[in-house]
Amino acid sequence: MSSKKPLRKNEEITVPKIRVVDEDDNQLGVMGVEEALHIARERQLDLVEVSPKAEPPVCRIMDFGHYLYRQKKVENKQKRLAKAHETKEIRFGIRISDHDFQVRVVRARQFLEKQHSVKIILQFRGREASHPEIGLKRIEEMKISLADVAKCDEDPKKQGRNIIVELKPSAHQKSE
Repeated sequence: MSSKKPLRKNEEITVPKIRVVDEDDNQLGVMGVEEALHIARERQLDLVEVSPKAEPPVCRIMDFGHYLYRQKKVENKQKRLAKAHETKEIRFGIRISDHDFQVRVVRARQFLEKQHSVKIILQFRGREASHPEIGLKRIEEMKISLADVAKCDEDPKKQGRNIIVELKPSAHQKSE
């Protein structure tokens, strides 16, 4: 029942014999399409082909509009859940002021409390790259400040002119 291939319903079903399942998951047996359509219309429901490759094809008596509504709700929920766990980025340099650093810590804390991963990127400019120990010290300050809401699985990595570390929300931390 994928949303990519449209399901055939009612008069769109062209095979002579089908296996029919009613709205309560009871098997009504193998019968002709006209007879199954008659049963569906008596119950004010639709006849929907749910398994066209089966022998004989399986059709279900259901409210097709309600079925589409439920499918759309499930897809929307999956989209929301997929989006809920994005990776956010926080960038700063080694010469950042203490207040600006605290602002970055607060922002990272907000992301982590919402169950987002946070990628901390410390950028070096010019000759700053010759002193990676200063950058690592700043990264460690950030990790210590966020230790109550985040865990770090890997050590900071140097990539070009940046030092990158990814923080994930703590397992005991629950989103609201």
